[in-house]
Amino acid sequence: MTLSAPRETVVSPAVCKSLGLNALLDTVQGDRSYSILDLGPALEENVRFWSQFSCWLHIQDFYRSYRERKVAVVPEEELEEAAFSVLLPFSDETVFDIILVWDLFNYFDLRELEVLVQRLSRWCRRGTRLFALISSLPNISVSPTMFRILNREQMIHEIPTQETRPCPRYQPGDIARLMARFTVSCSFLLRHGIQEYVFAFK
Repeated sequence: MTLSAPRETVVSPAVCKSLGLNALLDTVQGDRSYSILDLGPALEENVRFWSQFSCWLHIQDFYRSYRERKVAVVPEEELEEAAFSVLLPFSDETVFDIILVWDLFNYFDLRELEVLVQRLSRWCRRGTRLFALISSLPNISVSPTMFRILNREQMIHEIPTQETRPCPRYQPGDIARLMARFTVSCSFLLRHGIQEYVFAFK
C-alpha cells in the first residue's frame, strides 16, 4: 500500500485544533489493544500516529471507492446495501472499538447514510466510539477533506479542490434519528463551521 494523498491538494492546508479527537483518545488505554476502522484515505501521518498504540488498523477510502464503483462498473440500479457489502466486507464476528468517519456524513444523502450507519452498527459493541465531523457551512468542497493527525489535539485539514458543492447541513434532529443506536459522548463546534462528534454505541 502506498501511503500518499490520493489526489492533488490545491487549497493551502491548515493546522486545526481538534477537541473531538482529544476526547476520543481519552478512552484509549495503553494496557489493551484496539480495533480501528478508518474510512478515509491511507495517510502516512495517521498510520504513524496510531502505531503508538496496540491496535489493528483497517483503512478503507470509502467515499472514493463508492463513487468509483457507482460510475465505473456498477449499474445505477444497484442498491446501497449491495455496494456497501462489497466495500465493507467484514464478517459478523468483526468488532471495532473506534470508527473514524471523518467528514463523510457531508457527502451522502440521508438514505445512503442510514444504510451506512446500519452496516457499521453490525461491527459495534457497547462503548464503540464513532468520530465524525459535520459541516454547518452553506458550501463544502466537492470532495471530502483529508485529515492528517499531528498529535492528539491537532490535525492538518487538506481540502483537495477549490470546487464546491452545497452542504446538506443536517439538523440535530436528522443526526439524532440517524444515530439512534448511539449516544453523543461529546460534541464541539469549531470556529470554521464544523461540529465534531464523538458517538458511543449503546
